[in-house]
Amino acid sequence: MQIISRYMLLQLVLFAISVAISLAVAVWLAQSLRFVDMIVNDGLPASTFFYFVILLMPYFLVIVIPVATFCSVLFIYNKLNTDSELIVLRAAGFSQFQLAGPGIKLGLLAMLCVVSINLYFLPASYREFRELQHYFRDNLSPVLLKEGKFNTLNNEYTIYFKEKTPAGELKGLLVHDSSVVGVQVTYLAETGALLKEKDDFRAILWNASRQEIDPETGRLSIAYSDKYVLKFANISQDEGDRWLKPRERFLSELLFPDSENPRDLDNFDELVAAGHYRISSPLFTLAMAFIALACLLSGEFSRRGQLGRIMVAICCMGVMMLAMFLLKDITEKNSSLIPVLYVWPLAVIMISIFVLQKTKRTVPLRKSGETGSTPSDQTTETQDQATGQAKG
Repeated sequence: MQIISRYMLLQLVLFAISVAISLAVAVWLAQSLRFVDMIVNDGLPASTFFYFVILLMPYFLVIVIPVATFCSVLFIYNKLNTDSELIVLRAAGFSQFQLAGPGIKLGLLAMLCVVSINLYFLPASYREFRELQHYFRDNLSPVLLKEGKFNTLNNEYTIYFKEKTPAGELKGLLVHDSSVVGVQVTYLAETGALLKEKDDFRAILWNASRQEIDPETGRLSIAYSDKYVLKFANISQDEGDRWLKPRERFLSELLFPDSENPRDLDNFDELVAAGHYRISSPLFTLAMAFIALACLLSGEFSRRGQLGRIMVAICCMGVMMLAMFLLKDITEKNSSLIPVLYVWPLAVIMISIFVLQKTKRTVPLRKSGETGSTPSDQTTETQDQATGQAKG
């Protein structure tokens, strides 16, 4: 029996890995398209692009692994049933839970993978991703400014230029400064350049004009100069001042937000709900395996296949996934419903176990008139043949 269980488990694991890789690559390609522009138009190296996408892989895997687990159990057990291997194993004395054992073990392995990703790999990788995103977006690196578009920096400065030469010179430059409340200043220049020295960012404008509207009188004042030097204040933001999103926080930071941080207090329910979702989401992975097992191992054997049960399993899986995402959003707004995150997958698992337990083991027998033997003799003969095939 152990050899047969290992054989089934090996098939389940290999198929689950192949499905997980296929789905992860598909999602990876879809999500990576938004970073291609950084290489084509912004001139960033390809290594940075791949690093960005690799950092997002744990987030993809949390979604992909439950689906891969469900698909693996559904496909392998349906194949075993189509090849009459499950019939042979039942006749050899395998109980329902012995047949379901490899699928349950796969669900437990997948659940452990999701637990490890949720506890460490997801927050660590996404925090690194956000730090790099923060660096490229908020540190005014000239390579990230796009020509022909209005580039907003820190919600205080807007930069526009028609063309950027290979030497880094900007032509047709416009800089709008709204860093001072109530004061709007616009600079226009024929040419200019952006310079960075450590945390000091400056724009040098040649043949430029300075335009400002008096907020009291509404009069426009224009000043011309051959050269303007603008220093951008408060562009760079210290990493310690950046508020960490729920996805980039470790479990302790979600369940116990900083009571001295005003933003943590404002988003207290959202953070706590995200922490409980991170704990309960592995249970959804295990529930996926039980759904497939309950649908395929229940009921009597049919030579016409199990299309109906497969469709029921797929519908149940879709409802399970939809409920998982809906509960996540609902609990963030209503913390009193957090226990539902645990009750729902556990209820699905218990119902699946009940269905497996109540299902009778049946072995298809030939009609007594075909051989002239009694039904009991046929049952014994069928079981003997099945036992010999299992041993072989």
